[in-house]
Amino acid sequence: MPPHVNSLSINGLRLRYLEWGAATASPVVLVHGGSAHAHWWDFFAAAIADTYRVLALDLRGHGDSEHADPPAYGVNDYARDLAAFITLLRLDRIHLIGHSLGAMIATTFANGHAHHLRSLVIVDSQLRITPAGARYMLRLRNFPQPVYRDRQQALERFRLLPTQTAADEKTLRHVAAQSFHELPGGGWTFKFDREALAHHEPLDLTPLLRQLTCPILLVRGAHSTLLSPAALAALRAAAPQAAVAEVPASHHHVMLDNPPEFERAVRVFLDTAVRKSATAGSVPILGHGTLEPSNH
Repeated sequence: MPPHVNSLSINGLRLRYLEWGAATASPVVLVHGGSAHAHWWDFFAAAIADTYRVLALDLRGHGDSEHADPPAYGVNDYARDLAAFITLLRLDRIHLIGHSLGAMIATTFANGHAHHLRSLVIVDSQLRITPAGARYMLRLRNFPQPVYRDRQQALERFRLLPTQTAADEKTLRHVAAQSFHELPGGGWTFKFDREALAHHEPLDLTPLLRQLTCPILLVRGAHSTLLSPAALAALRAAAPQAAVAEVPASHHHVMLDNPPEFERAVRVFLDTAVRKSATAGSVPILGHGTLEPSNH
């Protein structure tokens, strides 16, 4: 199911977004991670559009949204854009799903706009940027911007970051096809603004979870090195109401690595867990175990 493509003027920038499903259905808002774009959600969004109105925003400086000049790429900058996006579209009682950096943006938004939320899904994110992590991203920013001779070479050189993935070739090609643009003087390069890599400040959003009362789902890729079991336990301790789903055969890029099981886990949460008390017991996930509330 191809999405409708739209754009809005938000905080002085033209931001592009994708939309699937009926306008009258319950809204699900998707927030991608750093250096990514809204099309990372295409498979998941199309799968749940039979039930939900699904919207995915290209963050500022990413995908087909405008770059910020001067650069403004902090978590709070993205969260303000998300708030304006939700307000302009008059969305209410939303299910909010964020992956990696997108989960940090979603959590920041949730903390100040709890009245808009029906649920929050945090996908493979520690909700923390360590000083070492911030330095690493700054080093990435200082690498030269890659320029490829043509679109074909760009697609062939495309790699995820982190590089571990179980995604099949078709999925990776689909994501790569939306990741590059042609330069005016010739050659192809990434759409995202590399300057965004330089604006990751050390940050810990875990305490914000303690202030949220909405249903929360914590999703981890079973082989993720970014969200270790210990880091997941720290999130569960901060959010006693949270349920947890570990998606098999997946690394950090869960929605790309195992789309059917990711969709299954999140759909069960949206369709069932949200309508029940978070402490009412475990909710089955068909095919691989249970979706369990934290007992911390």
